[in-house]
Amino acid sequence: MKFFFLFLSIFTSFSLLAQEKEKVFLQKAEVLQKVPNQPNVRKLIKNVVVTHKGTTIYCDSAYLYEDKNAVDTFGKTRVVGENGAVLTAKNTYYDGNSQTAKARGDVVLVDDKMRLETENLDYQIQTGIAYYTNGGKLADTEKTLTSQQGTYDTNSKIFYFTKDVVLIAKKDQQQINTENLTYHTITKMTYFKGDTKITSKDGVVNTKLGNYNTETQVSELQGRSKIENEEYTLEGDSLYSDNKLGIGYGYGNVDIYSKKDSMFAQGDFAWVRRNENESKIYGDVIAYQISSQDTLWIKADTLHVINQKGKDGKKMLLAYHHTRIYRKDFQAKCDSLAYNRADSVMRMFRDPVLWGKKNQITADSIHIFLDKNEPLKAEFNHEAFMLSEDTLKNYNQLKGKRMTAFFKKREIRTVEVRGNAQNIFFLLKEKENKLIGMNRVDCSDMNVYFNPENRIKKVAYLNKPEGSLTPKHELQEPQKKIKNFKWRTDEIPKRSEFVRKYNIPK
Repeated sequence: MKFFFLFLSIFTSFSLLAQEKEKVFLQKAEVLQKVPNQPNVRKLIKNVVVTHKGTTIYCDSAYLYEDKNAVDTFGKTRVVGENGAVLTAKNTYYDGNSQTAKARGDVVLVDDKMRLETENLDYQIQTGIAYYTNGGKLADTEKTLTSQQGTYDTNSKIFYFTKDVVLIAKKDQQQINTENLTYHTITKMTYFKGDTKITSKDGVVNTKLGNYNTETQVSELQGRSKIENEEYTLEGDSLYSDNKLGIGYGYGNVDIYSKKDSMFAQGDFAWVRRNENESKIYGDVIAYQISSQDTLWIKADTLHVINQKGKDGKKMLLAYHHTRIYRKDFQAKCDSLAYNRADSVMRMFRDPVLWGKKNQITADSIHIFLDKNEPLKAEFNHEAFMLSEDTLKNYNQLKGKRMTAFFKKREIRTVEVRGNAQNIFFLLKEKENKLIGMNRVDCSDMNVYFNPENRIKKVAYLNKPEGSLTPKHELQEPQKKIKNFKWRTDEIPKRSEFVRKYNIPK
């Protein structure tokens, strides 16, 4: 039993000694004074040095509260942590029990190359966490960061900022404005939440959630986000962007706008290569271009735009597959389409069909020559077939190996047919709108001229024409159609097809 009490006494002594070592310890002060009526308070004056658990505090003067295990410092206070972080302020209250320093007035926390400035800072030395609530500024050799509230973990080197957060990279003046931002000083990664705007020389990013590496300039954005520069905008449900490589990807309900040619495109997925001036969008794509006359709509599985700089640079728009086109004055469909800005020619391939008013033209391929987005002429290559419906639902027909149409004010004025030309034309009493008969002519070539009302004005038959006129009462149904006749109005694209779920101009 005596041994037990002896052991308990020794253990208690060691425990009390350990507790004594946990006290805030006065290392140095030129003047030490008692405070009247406060036996547990000491006033320390001039060149004061206080230590506690690896933390050293320097100041001009202080009050040492022995019963509270705390010290209140004044004048050029400097707190040096065991981890190397240095805190300076006009005055600081240090609580030894919680190991918390509450710094006030011209506060500066320096950790490695990082410098934090604020008016009021609470620093939990044991956990290495410092936080402020009334505005602060973080700066290192690469960037500055300001916010209304912030928390810094000196161990993980991670900052947490809230309210009016602004990050500016010194090298290239990149800037992030957001409401909530987490910044890792080692990896250079930033994570943001809330309305966020990233501005750089390469453009502007708007998002609500994502991350951005200030060193590699790579961003990953979640939620509806938008990237914009001088040449294009890219918007989607989520985005990926690499500013250094000039690459951007969009996922889910993607919008692309090419500013140079006023072209909008919408789809499921897209990529943009800024340095190559190239973009591609996939998945039920709808594109539209607004001109002074009307809006041109294109629908396809994939849309590929190449707009390389310089005289020799490619300037192409490619649409494939299941391509459909709509404009008020004409509609078209084909499997694939290529528009070359260098020669202003739109080329349509694989079962192309062109409709305009009551006309329909088909061929193996169609080439439309444009000037300022207005048609000048169109070439219909191999098995060209033109149909036109009259007021009595008869079909005037024109067929040949090749056909060239010339336009004036968006209307066909002349059609040149070359090779195995065939023509069926129904004669009407215009005033009475009654059928007289049907005229058919076969020859090598022919030229057909139309009036402004899109009616045939005259026909020039070239190279041994053979014709016949069949009165109405002698007409048989098979006579009314040239071989391979097919009226395909049920395939005409309609305006309602070119709508996704966004507000699109009508």
